[in-house]
Amino acid sequence: VSELDSYQKIIDGAKQVVENYKPTFKIDPEWEIIELDKICKLEYGYSESAKNNGEYRYIRITDISEDGLLKYDEIKYVNLNEKSKKYILKKGDVLVARTGATYGKTLYFDEEIKAIFAGYLIRLNFRKEQINSKFYWIFSQSSNYRKQKNELVQGGGQPQFNANVIKHIKVPLPSLEIQEKIVFKIIKEQKVINANKELITIFENKIKDKIAEVWG
Repeated sequence: VSELDSYQKIIDGAKQVVENYKPTFKIDPEWEIIELDKICKLEYGYSESAKNNGEYRYIRITDISEDGLLKYDEIKYVNLNEKSKKYILKKGDVLVARTGATYGKTLYFDEEIKAIFAGYLIRLNFRKEQINSKFYWIFSQSSNYRKQKNELVQGGGQPQFNANVIKHIKVPLPSLEIQEKIVFKIIKEQKVINANKELITIFENKIKDKIAEVWG
């Protein structure tokens, strides 16, 4: 039992780390603050009936986790055609949910898969000479961003975070060099988070094996 207890403590500790982590950085008051539509073009996604199989994964609002990562359950697909090909995702693309309860949640697309993004998402096509798309994604996980999106979308009914609203998000904009340093720091932190996620899986399996050994 003490062995199982120690395994559980490791799991609980790792879960604390994973659940409480948010990628953050300190905003220097010297940095320029610029509205989103000055540094990117906003593009709505592709509307189509999703299928259970096909050649291109169809990325929808429900495929984005609360912490801005791509989920791998309930995968849907669409086929490529003349109309859909302009919505193919590239590595480093950023997508934002424009409606529903989770409006404003933001995905950094970092996958090696063929994918097309859906109509209730907006792709932010950033000007690379001004902003690193991963830096923007990190900013979109912050309380500053959440406060802005909630203030921009007020009133009853279904929240709408469309292009006319999202373009007013004010983004802190240090030099590209500083942005890259911040991104590098966050990538290092995320490696530690991923290691904690692996620990959880490893020790959950150890508990299962131990219980099977006792009762087997």
